[in-house]
Amino acid sequence: MMNGEQERMRQLKAQLRARMSRIRGSIPPERHVSLSGRACGHAAAWLIGEQIRSMLIYVPFRSELDTKPLVEEAWRAGIDVYVPRCLPEDRSMTIHLLQQWDELKTGAYGIMEPDPRRRPAEADDFVPEAVIMPGLAFDLNGGRLGYGGGYYDRLHERFSSGGKRRGPRWAGIGFGEQVVEQVPMETTDARLQVLITEQGVRKMNGEAEDGTDAF
Repeated sequence: MMNGEQERMRQLKAQLRARMSRIRGSIPPERHVSLSGRACGHAAAWLIGEQIRSMLIYVPFRSELDTKPLVEEAWRAGIDVYVPRCLPEDRSMTIHLLQQWDELKTGAYGIMEPDPRRRPAEADDFVPEAVIMPGLAFDLNGGRLGYGGGYYDRLHERFSSGGKRRGPRWAGIGFGEQVVEQVPMETTDARLQVLITEQGVRKMNGEAEDGTDAF
């Protein structure tokens, strides 16, 4: 049973999700394309500058920032691109290499996901060098508000287990309109190391370079 503080946090997150969903969904199509392209350009420069050789990234759905330009730039730069496949039965993810768009098919929640018959999942101990996540809201202290399913929480736990010496860089990508003063965060919530918008790349929480305190 939730205590009073947990219920208050749940309500704060639900209210912010509803508000930010409306804001993100109201971005006009032309502006959505333009801002997505600019954010992806900043993200590509960050990946190349940091010499990141592999990344896990979401396939865009509905009003999420369009990451397809970033995926294609990563392919051109020789960066291995992995995408997740959601398993609703336990709210976990499997990770699959993606080398061309026709390796995707409609999966859980209507999201385009890798076809496991064409691209089998990587081993559970595989860890990419960067994880680039969507979200509904972000703040400049590494806070991120997701969709409430806990998929990336479980992925973080998986990547942090087993005594791995170094985890991935945890980055959020979204529109500037999604950045708020403060995302409601519980003490157990981990934080992003990087936030990418059309305005540029912001690094934070540098003490978490091993990924143990990142989300």
